[in-house]
Amino acid sequence: MEYLLSTDNLTKQYKQQKAVNNVSIHVKQGAIYGLIGRNGAGKTTLMKMVSGLSAPTSGSFSLFGQNASRGGIVMSRVGALVENPGIYADMSAYENLHAKCLALGVRDKNAEQTLLQTVGLADTGKKPAGKFSLGMKQRLGIALALAGDPDLVILDEPINGLDPQGIAEVRNTIECLNREKGITFII
Repeated sequence: MEYLLSTDNLTKQYKQQKAVNNVSIHVKQGAIYGLIGRNGAGKTTLMKMVSGLSAPTSGSFSLFGQNASRGGIVMSRVGALVENPGIYADMSAYENLHAKCLALGVRDKNAEQTLLQTVGLADTGKKPAGKFSLGMKQRLGIALALAGDPDLVILDEPINGLDPQGIAEVRNTIECLNREKGITFII
């Protein structure tokens, strides 16, 4: 069976500390795959390697059937929110998404508004993202990860800072995107 993501003894070491030690996982297309573990277990480090933000010390991984350990074109099919959302504080949510869509070459003129609607930020207007609550910044980070219609979305603690209603909404959004668009999620 072919997997969307396969890791083979993936390891990341910082000096004498192994943050990720020989991890081998297989994620099927269309799955919602959850990484569970204590703080410091290596979940975020694994996500950084798989999303191309950090190189493994040893081991390898493949995305969409292609070796991706050293980056490559397959990374254009991956969206990620790892640790903190990378937002421009002086720009609105729409402007942040517009910048990302331009960088990705997205041609759909409604992409930004659709993404804002998807994550519940359609009514933020011109308010600078730096003035958003933690939960709103998280939602914007998720929208940024969804820009460009990726096949795989990696979300590190996507419900961080959300109230109970927001948590339920984000979970429903992830399930809906998975079911309707076939997006694979690693959370």
